Amino acid sequence: MTAITATLEGLNKGFPGFVRFCTYLGAIIGISAYAMYGPDGYGDDGLLYFLSASAFSWIGIGALAGLASGAAAAMLKPSVSESKVSLNLVSWLDGALLMILLATLASFFEPDQSLINYNDQSNLFSGTIIMTMNIVLLASALLYITHLFAPASIVGKLATASAWVGVYAGGSALLLRWYESYMIDTEIGHAPVSNLYEVFILLFCITTIVYLVLERRYQARAMGAFVMAIVSAGVFFGIWLSAHGHGDIKPLVPALQSYWMKIHVPMNFVGYGSFAVACGAGMAYLVRERLEMRGASSSLLAVFPTLDQLDQLAYKAVAIGFPAFTLATILGAAWAAEAWGGYWSWDPKETWALIVWLTYGAYLHVRVSHGWKGHSLAWWTVAGFLVTVFCFIGVNMYLSGLHSYGQL
Repeated sequence: MTAITATLEGLNKGFPGFVRFCTYLGAIIGISAYAMYGPDGYGDDGLLYFLSASAFSWIGIGALAGLASGAAAAMLKPSVSESKVSLNLVSWLDGALLMILLATLASFFEPDQSLINYNDQSNLFSGTIIMTMNIVLLASALLYITHLFAPASIVGKLATASAWVGVYAGGSALLLRWYESYMIDTEIGHAPVSNLYEVFILLFCITTIVYLVLERRYQARAMGAFVMAIVSAGVFFGIWLSAHGHGDIKPLVPALQSYWMKIHVPMNFVGYGSFAVACGAGMAYLVRERLEMRGASSSLLAVFPTLDQLDQLAYKAVAIGFPAFTLATILGAAWAAEAWGGYWSWDPKETWALIVWLTYGAYLHVRVSHGWKGHSLAWWTVAGFLVTVFCFIGVNMYLSGLHSYGQL
């Protein structure tokens, strides 16, 4: 396993990583150019445009131009191949490509067009992938908890591996649902971020990714028992949503028929997912603190990061989520101006989003400006996430307003 990991990391460095990064960049520029200057242009409800032969030719030309440019630049100036930008981003682009390939492969298992029925979507293949994601994420949570008591075994590695499998299953399922929405009816087709069921899947993926990045960088596997427990609670709620008919693909309400949805919603959930990770770190801090007070065995304490490390991990998670949530709020205001004629209307969702923003803005303020750390901020991350959960779910369940299209 170590040898495989070392080989994969080597492919992300130097000439191979830089050229691959340039190839991806060229493909992105190609599809962007097609959207702006292609014969059909990009429509707000268009996914099929990505699948046309014309679009593929633009992507291919862009990718080849990027590959050639990257190879030439790396040969003429070898130091450019050590660019930190390419080193940090190429693995993410690899992951995105893998999700696309998995979704493409899964599309071959879809039922025949004549068997697809809007009123009965149980035979769509994305449901099978989502079920797999649910099982794998729940198993990952159990493995992380087991790791606390058996740190020397392979359980921890299995927990991390299963979490990654859950991420790719969820990501490919969302892409497949996007495709399926067009299979049902091209007029219905839309990006899969339009209802609670879909955004819960997005939230699972983002939360797990943010956690796994911090786990790998700071060797904080014990924190997974708390973060993945939060994800598991969301999985059960997602199952409840599906059982009560909220998992079907449905037409977009007029307010959501905008390109802003594809930008605002994912960015918003980068914030939510990061705040969930911060909550997990805060919970781990409080548990370790209690174990130390009770004089728990050193072997159990050795599994946990130190209190200072957990405090830092919570801070880093908030530092990831707060700028993303801030940008999402700004984008949401721009969307509101386009859809409803005003940037801010004190709608319940907007009001609670502001409360969330103030909660984490105050967290960063007291930590950076006043040097707060430790126990109080650990509780702050837990309380802040409860506020976030109410903003995300509670408003939809109990309050009505301009965002009532997500109401249960």
